[in-house]
This record gives sequence, C-alpha cells and structure tokens, in this order.
Amino acid sequence: MALKKLGDLNRKYITIIQFAVALLISLLFQFIIPFSWQPLDAYESGYNIMHGDPETNLVFFTISQWYFSFSIVWFLRRDNKYINHFILYSIFPLSLIVVLEFSVLGLYYDYIHIFPLIIAFYITWKKRDSLIPHYIIYYTIFLTTWLFTVYFLELAYYGAPLWTFILNWSVNTLLNIAYTFFVIYLKKRSKKS
Repeated sequence: MALKKLGDLNRKYITIIQFAVALLISLLFQFIIPFSWQPLDAYESGYNIMHGDPETNLVFFTISQWYFSFSIVWFLRRDNKYINHFILYSIFPLSLIVVLEFSVLGLYYDYIHIFPLIIAFYITWKKRDSLIPHYIIYYTIFLTTWLFTVYFLELAYYGAPLWTFILNWSVNTLLNIAYTFFVIYLKKRSKKS
C-alpha cells in the first residue's frame, strides 16, 4: 500500500525521495557498514581493511557505491527516467569489473557490482523504450566531472596511474555512447515488429 502511494507521487518528489534513500545507503556503507563488506576492496587489501586505511577509497565517493544504492531505491519507482538512465549507463563499467573479477580474481560474490549490473540489464531489456538518447550528454558530463574530481582530490581511484584512469574513462565513455545507439536500434526494431 505504501509503495503504491509512493508510486503516485510526481517524478520530482519521488526522485528526491529516491536520492535521499540512496544517500542514506551510501552513508551507511561509508560510516556504519564495515569496509570489509566491500568485496573487491576486501579482496585486494585483505579482510581486515578498515575505513580510513592508507590508500583506500572513500566508499561514499565511488561511483560503484552509488550504482548499488540507486539500484536498491530503483524498486521504489521503476519508471523514474533519471534513475533508470543513471543505472543504465553503468552497464559497461560494471561489466568490465565483473568480467575481471570472475575471470582473473575468482571473485564471484561482489554484490556491489553484480546487483546494479543485473538491474541495468533488466532496464535494457524491459525499459529501453524510456531511453532518451540526449541524456548521454548530461550523464557523460556529470560522470566525467565526478570521476576526475574524486581522482585528483584523492577521494577514490587515485591508486591507479593517471593514464590508466584516463584510458578506463575513455573506453567506458565510448562504450556508453555506442550502447545508446544500440538501444535506439532495439527500440526502432521493436516498433517495427
């Protein structure tokens, strides 16, 4: 009943509510939930890892944490185009991480990366008709600003050399642009049939 009433709110209010809950989830992972619950970080640095250890990411500033948080709040209203696009464009960065974890690291339980990836595939499969192609521009500007800011302020990702970071960003950006055209193609194809 409460979720039905929540679904009746206009998009602006539901977006604020979803953002507030995602913010709360991300803050919990930064300050309450042990850092060892971040599977990839724990795998790389040991399961005794603590928030604030030298050369560790601040979880709150990692894009993966926000993909995860928004994937949880996505269930509050599944047709929120802002949340859907944010999760949708996580498909390549998360796919690359999950493939690396599965094939090289043998890390098969990284829910922080796997869960939002599943939601992203679901959105591609079921909600692609709601894709607004020009959102890729806003998403790219927002994500680029976020990633490079946290990198240079040494809040996250700074353990990688700058050239690796730029290469990773470039590949993901190009794949997301290509992905946008692919989903547009799928939309047009489904309308013909």
